[in-house]
Amino acid sequence: MKVSRRALFLLLILFTIFSLKPLELLAGSIYAGASAKIITPDLNKYTIYLAGFGMGRKATGVHDDLWSRSLCLRVGETTLALVSVDLVGVMYPEYIKVLKRLPRDLAIDMVLLTSTHNHEGPDVVGLWGPHIFQTGVNWGWYNEALDIIAKTIAEAYHAMEPAGIRLGHDEAPGLAVDSREPHIMEEQVETLQAVDREGNAIATVVFYASHPEVLWDENTLITSDYPHYLYRYIEENDGGIAIFANGPLGGLISPKVSDHTFEEAQRVGETIADISLRSLEESEVVWETVMRVQGQRLYIPMTNTMLRVANLSGLIDRPLYHCDRDLLTAVGVVELGENGSLAQIVTVPGEDFPENWFEIKGKMHAQHRMHIGLCLDEVGYVVPREDWQWLEYEESMSASIFLDRWLHNNLEKMLTLE
Repeated sequence: MKVSRRALFLLLILFTIFSLKPLELLAGSIYAGASAKIITPDLNKYTIYLAGFGMGRKATGVHDDLWSRSLCLRVGETTLALVSVDLVGVMYPEYIKVLKRLPRDLAIDMVLLTSTHNHEGPDVVGLWGPHIFQTGVNWGWYNEALDIIAKTIAEAYHAMEPAGIRLGHDEAPGLAVDSREPHIMEEQVETLQAVDREGNAIATVVFYASHPEVLWDENTLITSDYPHYLYRYIEENDGGIAIFANGPLGGLISPKVSDHTFEEAQRVGETIADISLRSLEESEVVWETVMRVQGQRLYIPMTNTMLRVANLSGLIDRPLYHCDRDLLTAVGVVELGENGSLAQIVTVPGEDFPENWFEIKGKMHAQHRMHIGLCLDEVGYVVPREDWQWLEYEESMSASIFLDRWLHNNLEKMLTLE
């Protein structure tokens, strides 16, 4: 059978049309979607012990809700999901559980699950139960929360639409205090905002470093602490869904307050939020760019005897490997722009010291450099090796003396450095 040249030409056009991706999905285009879901435990159903201070601090009520907040960002053919939860620290095994709960049709290259390090929410590690022989984790509620976290990611993924991003940064002097010498703090507020084609905000991600512990240990009401007011301020000022990513807060970085009250929590949260939104006022929207993501799993020897005993006794529920010697954790890198020129983000699975961050930040070259702490895991304080002192509090709450060098050496290898 003969086929005319015209017919062949038409067939070629049809084949091209149906085999190519839509124009808006060509490499470099940006899509974004966001979602927020409540993970507050029902105190009529569950007994909840609050994390972060002493043992036996039972929740007696709810001041404001705890959240799972997610942004899905697709740049070209690479998709990133960032989800932040108002918890003290989701550990790596539970991060894997969230990944397994995600629908299989989600084409996500990297999921970054970070915790705000909230000290007024449920114990999800196990150290703050009624006494030293009983875990503080209520697995009935926690499994429900893990389901919701996965649903938050999926909802943000399916909400993705054509978008652009805006980036900004500014200083927040005098809002925090470092209680350990040398007094070194990261006082910069970095912001990433996703906007739709009309310029309306889809989500605003705020990167800042300070413990959410304004309310301190006398409080027994569930609250997300100062992030609650940060969320509310941003969302009331047309910032879309507000997401908070804590940074290098080890050392120990806490809010500088006159009293441990909700009024002071409001002042801190709204001040950070205002600085964040104002930093975007002169920034231009980026409609096309490139994004690179990379993760690395690491086995690190657990050298903390107290935490090892807590782990082997079941107080902390996470597996150890290689004859119960090593814990499994992970680090990650996200870069926006050619060779990471626009933004570089590193993730650290614990409470990183600012000294460590400034060392690696000084080697980065992006216009915007972000640090997400307690991301993918909570292994405690990441104390600089040269500053390690066995009898200090931060060392007693660190899984390993090797965290600093093993984590940051791998991050440095993963980054695009000039």
